Amino acid sequence: MANAAILYDNLADAATVSASSWIASAPPTMLQNPHVRRRWKGRNGASEYILCDFGSEVSIDTVALFGCQGVLSDVQRNLSSAATTRIRLSNSDDTGVTGEIHDSGSAAGRISDAYGALVYLLDAPVSARYLRIDLGQSSADALLAGRLVAGVRHTFSINFNFDWQFGYADLSRKSRSAGGQTFIERDDRYRIVTLTFGFLSEADRYSAVDDIDRLKGVSSDILLITDPDSARLDRDSVWGLLQDLSPVTQPFFDNYSKTYALEERL
Repeated sequence: MANAAILYDNLADAATVSASSWIASAPPTMLQNPHVRRRWKGRNGASEYILCDFGSEVSIDTVALFGCQGVLSDVQRNLSSAATTRIRLSNSDDTGVTGEIHDSGSAAGRISDAYGALVYLLDAPVSARYLRIDLGQSSADALLAGRLVAGVRHTFSINFNFDWQFGYADLSRKSRSAGGQTFIERDDRYRIVTLTFGFLSEADRYSAVDDIDRLKGVSSDILLITDPDSARLDRDSVWGLLQDLSPVTQPFFDNYSKTYALEERL
């Protein structure tokens, strides 16, 4: 298990985002919408691509796409574990096809049926202007995706403590009738993560930890990757909002502590 990492500066939000196709009510700019379920939707059927132009070379080691799942017909689900994905980074080609900076190759299994997210990590940051994500799902009526994330993650020097919490909140509503029966109005569930980094270095404190509190607070999304070495990055990554800003404490000399409580964004 690798030390947890956080990406808090999403470069895709300031980029020009386009796609191979879209319907009028769901253009590629929906990939920059803070609400994950407000999604881009293509009209080419089983194969599409997303293209991101950052305007100049930027450092990238993390690419993610959330909200990739949704039932589009009675028989066909949107991007699933059978979907193929390919991530390419380029400087010389504004279509992103050459992928001379980085090319993940086309592969299935990067998106799971359970979490509907693509999370792709490079071993080290690279400099690139263009990001292209190719998506394919056999027999799909249309492809759609929610939030696009790209940037550089901060990896903590020492991992979080053992007293972490990982669970779900359920938005479903229950009511009891006059006869005593319980009726349920089913709704979505989202993940909640609470963990403490109890042995932060001074470098951690005065870089990512301070930046997140000062620049992002509780109003801007961040990406928490609890295990960057995981074979199930979609399961072990949460895109969401901090519930509050807990203070940094100093339990020992030259040692700092910080607790994060994150709610998944829908």
